[in-house]
Amino acid sequence: MSNRRIVSYEKLDQSIRKMIKSHYPDGFDGQTFNLRLPTSKEVFKMIRFETDNIQYMVKVGPAIEGVDYTVD
Repeated sequence: MSNRRIVSYEKLDQSIRKMIKSHYPDGFDGQTFNLRLPTSKEVFKMIRFETDNIQYMVKVGPAIEGVDYTVD
């Protein structure tokens, strides 16, 4: 069984970033999904990436640039 992690792209190890870049050579456009984390009111733009041992859901930015999701 593999581990699952939700992590920001900026916090990933450089080797994982290189693997993601090779998996998505043309960028993330059209490959993302939106996710609201249970501990936050923000909605994040995410990608999925899997290694042999870990399934990543990587935060690559806010769902819509310039929208403040923290306001009720």
